[in-house]
Amino acid sequence: MYLPISWMGTKPVYNSPNYATQGNSMKQTNVMKASALRGKGPILLVSVLFFLSGAAGLMYQTVWVRLLELYFGVTLTAITLIVSAYMGGLGLGSMLGGRIAGKSRNPILLYGIIEAAIGIFGLLSPALINWIGQNTAGSPYWLVFVLSFILLLIPTLLMGMTLPLLTQAFVKRIENSGQVIGLLYGINTFGAAFGALVSGFLLIGWYGFGGTLVIAAVINFLVGIGAAPLKPEKVEQAETSSESVSQNPTAAAPRLNFNIVLAAAFLVGFIGMSFEMVWFRVLGVFTKNTAYSFPSILFVFLAALAAGGWFWGKKADQSKDPIGLFWKLQLSIGIVTALSFMTFWAFINLPQFQSILQDVFYEVRQPAPPTFRSGEDYILSRRILLFGLFSYFLPILVMVLPAGLLMGGGLPILDRIAIDQASLSGRRVGDIHLSNIVGSVLGTLAASFVFLPLLGSENTYKLLSALTVSFFVFFTISRKQQPNVRTAVSVLALFALLLFLPGKGQFYETLYLNATARNSVAIHEAGDSVLAITFHGDKTDPSELWIGGIKNSFFPSAGGYERSALTCASAVQPKRILIIGIGGANTANFLASLPDVEEVIIVELIEHLGSFLNEHVPVAQSTFSRPHVRYIADDGRRYLYANPEETFDLIFIDPLWSFTAGHNTLYSQEAMRLYQGHLAEGGVFCAWINERHFIPKTAATVFAYTDEFPDYLVNSDQPLEYDMDYMTSVYEAYMEGASGLITSGAADTMNPDSVLERLGGDQYSILENEKNTPALKDLTPWLEYYYVCPPSLQNSMSIWQMRFCTQSQ
Repeated sequence: MYLPISWMGTKPVYNSPNYATQGNSMKQTNVMKASALRGKGPILLVSVLFFLSGAAGLMYQTVWVRLLELYFGVTLTAITLIVSAYMGGLGLGSMLGGRIAGKSRNPILLYGIIEAAIGIFGLLSPALINWIGQNTAGSPYWLVFVLSFILLLIPTLLMGMTLPLLTQAFVKRIENSGQVIGLLYGINTFGAAFGALVSGFLLIGWYGFGGTLVIAAVINFLVGIGAAPLKPEKVEQAETSSESVSQNPTAAAPRLNFNIVLAAAFLVGFIGMSFEMVWFRVLGVFTKNTAYSFPSILFVFLAALAAGGWFWGKKADQSKDPIGLFWKLQLSIGIVTALSFMTFWAFINLPQFQSILQDVFYEVRQPAPPTFRSGEDYILSRRILLFGLFSYFLPILVMVLPAGLLMGGGLPILDRIAIDQASLSGRRVGDIHLSNIVGSVLGTLAASFVFLPLLGSENTYKLLSALTVSFFVFFTISRKQQPNVRTAVSVLALFALLLFLPGKGQFYETLYLNATARNSVAIHEAGDSVLAITFHGDKTDPSELWIGGIKNSFFPSAGGYERSALTCASAVQPKRILIIGIGGANTANFLASLPDVEEVIIVELIEHLGSFLNEHVPVAQSTFSRPHVRYIADDGRRYLYANPEETFDLIFIDPLWSFTAGHNTLYSQEAMRLYQGHLAEGGVFCAWINERHFIPKTAATVFAYTDEFPDYLVNSDQPLEYDMDYMTSVYEAYMEGASGLITSGAADTMNPDSVLERLGGDQYSILENEKNTPALKDLTPWLEYYYVCPPSLQNSMSIWQMRFCTQSQ
């Protein structure tokens, strides 16, 4: 068994006869042991530093992507292009680092300087992103990619250079290069997993985006300082002698043409990132697309990659045939991913699982907050905390962990196969990881824009699992070997498993039917999300709209949507209306029916939601039948940035639940000032709310006049006056033509005589009652990061009072 000291390249080849002869000399043995002990310290210290470096890197990625979304939008297209630009920079950095590594006299010192430079950029990045965003917001998508790439090029180039540099510093022998690279790759990836988890669950919720960037920068500076005094271990024999290679079956294993290795690395990245996109889609229905969904899935995946990288890197050194080990591992990934999906499929079909599934499915906030209220205090319950996290992470572990443990071995084994000279190790690793990242970028784009929209999650999953067979075919042909019986059985077993997996739409249809206890459901999977409408009976009587696993609207309406629209309209009597977020179209239909309305523009993030609703929901059919209604698929803020001259009498935002991912950007002070700038004289801004502290306080700090109702706000820079005559006439006209679109009880809910009785407070009372509550800002997304000491939807305790809970049970 290899010892940690071998990672410095000082361990002799124990299975070589030469070593047995040399071992007769006690003096030489002692010298080797001393050399080994000297080499142990630097690699362990650098491993700690590289762990911290990986953590800081994921903190940056999480925050930078979110900051760029503020100006370029949170559409699938924008997010995918931003992430692709980020990974593209890493790939170029990996190639550049590989070229520099072999020429550097002290690659560890260069690594430390690079870490410090990343930290400097991290501190400057908020101001830089803000300046570029304000001057280019609303740009076409091709420009989004170019701008994101240019902006992130410097830090991602630097980040990508680090692994090739450290590889060059510590790979001194071919026969243990797999262990060295596996250790470095694994420890850095595990650091990234830790960074994703701690930033997502703690740091952003405590310190906001700006504070998290400062913490990441401090980590970079500490890593740079820690690396500065270290030097690569000088080894007398940098290369493995030809004699020891001939005697060592591992070192003498047959090698592949380097272009074949690069092609394999590309395919590893393509399949891995495509799977990750599918996991985000499938698991997002369970995790409810909160701000914790992305870091949770990423944490499990990266942690599995890290463990797999370390384990399989060591196996590659011990294997007599690392090439065979590689393609067998890839084939195993196909079998394991199919089994994981089959396990999911079996669970949602088990009758014993239905009640648990229904309880979890209707809980919107995932993970559920670990606190409960006792009197005037909030109690942090360890039992609720542990059980909540267990139930939240269980689906992620089932689907992601087994495959991730196998996927982690791909790159270290390929690195081991490709390195035939220790002096070229850094360059080889840089080129391999560049190829892998190019594959990852194309896999992200293909899964987002081609596979998921055309094939659906289920068939995309089958395709990716089947693609793992290509490694077996590829390497069998290149080595001109015939497959044995065991391999043939494995391939047949994989395809047999794929036959039993659900087809397009079947997984989601079964999931929604069992989770909602309905008799019928309509499913549409677009590139953006999974849309579902459940029905009371057959598919002519819609019941609920679900977007990505979140219940969004009810049919027929009970009058709540229309009541808020009625109140807002009576304060301005609008002619031109902007609606951000169509929801189930209840609000849009009411506003479109108002007298004297000339144009209603609906800006909806999900492109196909309008057509899906129009196919199944009568109130949407009524909305889109009106000639003055225009539907635009875009991010709300991005649309306003792109159309700076447009003004509206009424702007109404009706998004998903406020604590789902990305919705802080619709309620922040910066967003509300943007709405304010697009209101015509005397115009009104209205917002549906399900949180009654942060959002009212934020609105009251922007608008001169704010009225708070139980589930919506009315805001303006002019005094708010509600025209009762207008309200009554609109109410009566709508009730006459709304047969089948609202419930019988909606008349009482919308009655103008009772609407204003629900007024809960004005700007003065909001500011007084919420004086200890901070206003929402783009850099402080308290609305989404609710998990640690979350604010109650009913209690006025501020986030500052609750952030550091001291009581527990």
